Amino acid sequence: MTRRQNILIITDDTLGPRMAGPAIRAWNIAELLSTDHEVRLASTRKAEASSPHFAVCDGSGVMLPGLAEGMDIIILQGFTLRAHPWLAHLGAHLVMDMYDPVHLEILEGAQDSSPASRNRELAGGLEALRVQFEHGDFFLCASERQRDLWLGHMSALGRVNFATYQQDSTLRKLIDLAPFGIEGTPPLADGASGAIRGVIDGIGADDTVLLWAGGVYNWFDPVTLIDAVGDLVAEIPTLRLLFMGTKHPSLDDLSTTVLRQGVERARERELLGTHVFFREGWVPYQDRGRYLADADVGVSTHVLHVETAFSFRTRMVDYLWAGLPIVCTEGDEFAGIVEQQGLGRVVRQGDRAGLARALRELLSDPAELARCRAAVAVTAERFRWPVALAPLVAYCADPWRAPDAGRPQRPVGRGADLGSRLDDRLAYAREYVAVNGLGRFVVVGARRSVEAILRPLLMPMLRRLPEPVKAPLRRLAR
Repeated sequence: MTRRQNILIITDDTLGPRMAGPAIRAWNIAELLSTDHEVRLASTRKAEASSPHFAVCDGSGVMLPGLAEGMDIIILQGFTLRAHPWLAHLGAHLVMDMYDPVHLEILEGAQDSSPASRNRELAGGLEALRVQFEHGDFFLCASERQRDLWLGHMSALGRVNFATYQQDSTLRKLIDLAPFGIEGTPPLADGASGAIRGVIDGIGADDTVLLWAGGVYNWFDPVTLIDAVGDLVAEIPTLRLLFMGTKHPSLDDLSTTVLRQGVERARERELLGTHVFFREGWVPYQDRGRYLADADVGVSTHVLHVETAFSFRTRMVDYLWAGLPIVCTEGDEFAGIVEQQGLGRVVRQGDRAGLARALRELLSDPAELARCRAAVAVTAERFRWPVALAPLVAYCADPWRAPDAGRPQRPVGRGADLGSRLDDRLAYAREYVAVNGLGRFVVVGARRSVEAILRPLLMPMLRRLPEPVKAPLRRLAR
């Protein structure tokens, strides 16, 4: 029988009517675990939601210590542990949710910042990762590709060692898969109606709708998609593209460069408000199903870079939930799923003609659309939340301690650098003595020691000497 645990889940995202990916994931983790455990879900930013199944709490400021006291298991995301390092010393089992590689997002998302600002942001992201990897008992990730990334990261920090290997030679007890999931209820439960056709001005009841669900961040490529739609409207005049979210619920301003470029391109091609639509704000979490169910195809286009390779797009899972065929760019985890399972079409990065061709093929062939929908329905079953989070459910039923959590077996930081440098220099010294003899080693060592002491004192004076004097001194030094 499962022992009932006291579990605290903490997110840095807003919990409320409008939620982005991290908050949605934390909410569904709380929903699933509350079946067998006492669960609290806290936001360090804002908590404006409620649930009959678990407590939703304000985890900001001085509120968090009281919430964390006495917990058996604490599940963390993002920057929480970096901001509240004392959480690692409460005695709770620590689960780190690493589905979002924040440092790779920073590389692309901070491009518009000054060098000093973006370097600080990246350093903060890397530090947030370090403290999580140092203290976690169990880690979650969204894909095998992500798992490879994090295993490399943990190897460098000393978490892949004989102790963790002896605990489980597969290292699944250290880090396992828990992808983003989908709900068991259909998008249009309880007789709800769609929210796009005949509702948004310019989109009629019989129009064909391409849906971009989620934000338009700098690692995406809306411009190529808008151009492809513009190329198709002459032959498919009922074609409509809707960008569903343009204002992140946890950030004051997210007017990204590519969002502005997308709006401008739609305006240039006279598509804005006729064939391309940008919905203001962010769709409430409980309403997003009404938008998804009112579309024909889910779309997502991006640029190929390192964030793409390790991403796991929340919107793509929502397309599975709604049974939507998918047209997307190559290179990320979901592109492989779409291609392997026959869920739609995958195109090359920036391939405007290929994108238009893929959309034309799907939209002009009802039988192919139906086949893709059937394949989507089959694939969706493996992403239901109880399936996706099965490793976490198993951990919470019988939690274990990582044998090395908080004390990596390979020293890290300055101590490791110092020890490594010392070992290298001792090895070099032994080799030098073996080849050149002890006497030569002593003479050369003494000369270099004197140089190290005198150089900082003499160099400022030498720089002021005229060049005819410097040249012979350089030869003498050699």
